[in-house]
Amino acid sequence: MFDAWKQRQRQRLENRPERTVFYNIFATMMLVLAVELLMAVASILAINVTGQLDENAKDLLTMRVRNRASYVQEILRNAEDLEQLSEQITATTQQLLKSGDISLDTLDNSSEQSDALLVALAPQLLDTLRTKQVTGIFLILNTHDLDTCEVGKKMPGIYLRDMDPDARPSERNSDLLLERASATVVKELAIGTDKGWQPAFPYQGDTKGGILRTVFQTAYKGDAGLSAESYGRWTTNSYCLAGDDRHAIAYSMPLILPDGTVYGVVGVELLTDYLQTKLPFTELDEDKAGTYFIVTTTDDALTDGVLTLRKTVTSGEDLVTADAPLGVLNCRSNGNGGNWVELNDKRYYMVLEPLQVYNRNAPFAAEKWFLAGTMEQSVLLAFSSRVREVLLTTIAITLVLSVLGSLLVSARLARPINRLYREVIDAQEKKTFPRLSRTAIREVDRFAETITELNKELVTNSTKFLRIMDMASVEIGGYELRTDTGSVFVTDNFFSLLGKPEMQGKPLSVRRFEEVLKGIREKNPCDHTAEGDELLTIQQPDGVRYIMLRSTIEGHAKIGLAEDVTAAVLERKRIEHERDHDILTGLYNRQAFNRVCTELFAAPERMGVAALMMMDLDNLKHINDTYGHDWGDQYIRRTGQCLRDNTPAGTVCARLSGDEFLVLFHGYRSRDAVREKIDCLTNAMQKSVALLPSGNALHISLSGGIAWYPDDGQDWETLKKYADFAMYQVKHSEKGRVEEFDIGVYNREAYAERTRREFRQLLSNAQVFYCFQPIFSARSGRVVAYEALMRSDLPTLRSPATIMKLAREQGALYEIERLTFTKALETFDSLCRAGSVSGDAMLFVNSIASTCLTQADVDYIDSRWHELRRRMVIEITEEEEIDYEALERKRNAPGFSGMFALDDYGSGYSNENTLLQLAPRFVKVDITIIRGIDTSPDKQQILRNMVAYAHPRSMKIVAEGVETAAELCTVIELGADLLQGYFLARPAIVPGAIAPEAAGIIQELQRRKKD
Repeated sequence: MFDAWKQRQRQRLENRPERTVFYNIFATMMLVLAVELLMAVASILAINVTGQLDENAKDLLTMRVRNRASYVQEILRNAEDLEQLSEQITATTQQLLKSGDISLDTLDNSSEQSDALLVALAPQLLDTLRTKQVTGIFLILNTHDLDTCEVGKKMPGIYLRDMDPDARPSERNSDLLLERASATVVKELAIGTDKGWQPAFPYQGDTKGGILRTVFQTAYKGDAGLSAESYGRWTTNSYCLAGDDRHAIAYSMPLILPDGTVYGVVGVELLTDYLQTKLPFTELDEDKAGTYFIVTTTDDALTDGVLTLRKTVTSGEDLVTADAPLGVLNCRSNGNGGNWVELNDKRYYMVLEPLQVYNRNAPFAAEKWFLAGTMEQSVLLAFSSRVREVLLTTIAITLVLSVLGSLLVSARLARPINRLYREVIDAQEKKTFPRLSRTAIREVDRFAETITELNKELVTNSTKFLRIMDMASVEIGGYELRTDTGSVFVTDNFFSLLGKPEMQGKPLSVRRFEEVLKGIREKNPCDHTAEGDELLTIQQPDGVRYIMLRSTIEGHAKIGLAEDVTAAVLERKRIEHERDHDILTGLYNRQAFNRVCTELFAAPERMGVAALMMMDLDNLKHINDTYGHDWGDQYIRRTGQCLRDNTPAGTVCARLSGDEFLVLFHGYRSRDAVREKIDCLTNAMQKSVALLPSGNALHISLSGGIAWYPDDGQDWETLKKYADFAMYQVKHSEKGRVEEFDIGVYNREAYAERTRREFRQLLSNAQVFYCFQPIFSARSGRVVAYEALMRSDLPTLRSPATIMKLAREQGALYEIERLTFTKALETFDSLCRAGSVSGDAMLFVNSIASTCLTQADVDYIDSRWHELRRRMVIEITEEEEIDYEALERKRNAPGFSGMFALDDYGSGYSNENTLLQLAPRFVKVDITIIRGIDTSPDKQQILRNMVAYAHPRSMKIVAEGVETAAELCTVIELGADLLQGYFLARPAIVPGAIAPEAAGIIQELQRRKKD
């Protein structure tokens, strides 16, 4: 294990790129410096000084905003506590309503009634204004749906304002101003009016966030189902009264009588200037970099990391959102509990603290209020930034000083080693042994002495090795190239081996040597072995020489060896020739031809238009038998010679076996060009003559087939198969010709062979099954018999006629006869047992007229289906001429009912003579007579004659192939006894009942006869 580790370490060192001593020392010191710096940086990051400072700054800001939020919330909650005032206003209103001084119907239209109520309520409003920290109080009277109210309508009310609620109140109310009140009210209250005073509140219409509409309509539409306090609402946007430029926010709540009547709103006002005094932004930052906001939103949570806030009130100096569009702020969360706002390319940190101004189930609870404290990020995190800058500066100075020190130390240590290096280079250039100076470094001096001794030993050993190479029996040359030093070493015979003796002894650089070697490779044929070596074919004055050129790379040295392998190559070529060529003709043998063709077919660009011609010698067996095998061999040898001499260069010729030859013409542009070459070859063969011992002239006679590439096939095996097929077509017709492959003939032969193969499969595996077609009585429509019809599911043998044709051709009629009786009886017996057919019905089985089963088969059938055979009717088919001897054996078979049926009477062999000889119980009229009988008088007459002949002789007429209602009616009227056809029932594995339409026709005809 230790040795393996040492080997891996050695390989790793060898694969490392070269570095100078200075570089290695300097790089090591830099690595140490980098580790130290990384440890320092890691320590700083682990402690996270700047991060802690940032968190402290954020926590301080959060604490200040939270404290301020509690104070602001107390102001808002105190201001919106108007429950007592609302009850007092309602009580006063009820008293005036009860006394009849006012009416709800005219309260918001009659100045007299409204003034009386407002004067009565004014003291209560003044008391509330004085007791609360608000800058204003208002009351607006209205009893009608505002959706039907016209914009601009004057609504009675009072709007009182105290510009400094924190100051001591005046006894005469001189510190108060009336913004809205009628002249009567102004006179009664003796309070001064402001510059924008108006006697009433003009209705502003559907103004979102107003002090009247939103609150009033919510209560009005809700039928005042909640308490008045629940409908209270703060305006989310600041507003200004008409004629006044002072901004304020207001809290409004509806006035609701006990019966649910909404008759106005009452509310308080907070001027934004007053609220700004309660939001001292200087407490956020001494340099006034912070800002307070009172903001609102209807968002339930962050949407895609963004919370949309609407600015309501801002602290005295808004340096953050001065350019924010429509007072909207997009607050983004960083996922760590912090919120950020980016405006004017600046990033601000924001702390949001909720202000609880509504109850959870109030109608306006979705409007959430927050106190936001913001500060520019650069200001908030200024201290941590300064700490970070100091740390980075310290690290940079340390790095610069360390690098300079490392440079000085590395240069001092590398200087003596560089001096040794220069001494070695000088000695190498002068081709002398180096004299190395001392460095006063023990390891380096010992290393230099050892290298000097090893160099001397190496020169001595090299001289010995060259002497040994000169004494070797095989001529060998070699070279060594050093890419690190640029030196080239070449043996004395190296260039002589490669046919370049003039290069011997010339000084060469690495580049010049490789150019010369490249020129030799380009001038002489060069092959590559499986091992990657090069085999050069060198033309020498004494003949061709084969030189094996091997090379390997070891570090910076490339070592090459040139070996004369002429003897071995010639021996190998001789063996390969004997392996690939036929001894008798000199042509390719089968294996070589297959290999060459495989290579050609793998390169379609080389094939072009090609033809594969397969040929077979005619009369070779006759010559061998008549004149002996020597003359047969001469016949084959002359054929091979003719192929070599009369085919173009590049044509692939081969002898496959005793009398079979293959020729591949390839690389042509058209078929005509190939045909021209084939004609030249066949003409030359016809002219080739040899005299036999008998004195007769022997001409070469060949039968051949041609398959074309790429039209007939694009692979070697397919073309060979097609050419062989075409050749054997010639051999089986007229020998001595060459014919081209015909895909139509091939397909027909292939289909016929497939049909024959499936027929053999049908016989061996009994792959037939039987369907049964009912035969019905023409009198009652009852099932009288079933005809067993052969079926096959083999692809090419769907038709029974095809099966019978193949049986006649292949002499298998007996097998079909036996298969018919056994399978038909077996299937019908299983249907009888299952109750799927009528229990007393007869079974019609088709039988071949010229065939009779052996006694053994008859006995087997009788032993298995004895009772069923008593109901069996043998139906003699029309395809075969009747063998009357076979017919008698069938009639006299034990257990047989003796009933025959003549099939398809009127066609084939089913004629009058057969009728007389067979004397059948049933006569099945041919379908050609039944088809269209309802419109043909001649066919009707034929059927009448048959009925007239059959009935006196106890024969029954079966009308076969009835397919229409008209045919059914006609044959019944003409006297047919039994009926069969698709109109009544189709053949099926499990036969069905008679068709209802056919049954109806039979019953109707019988009814007419009775009538």
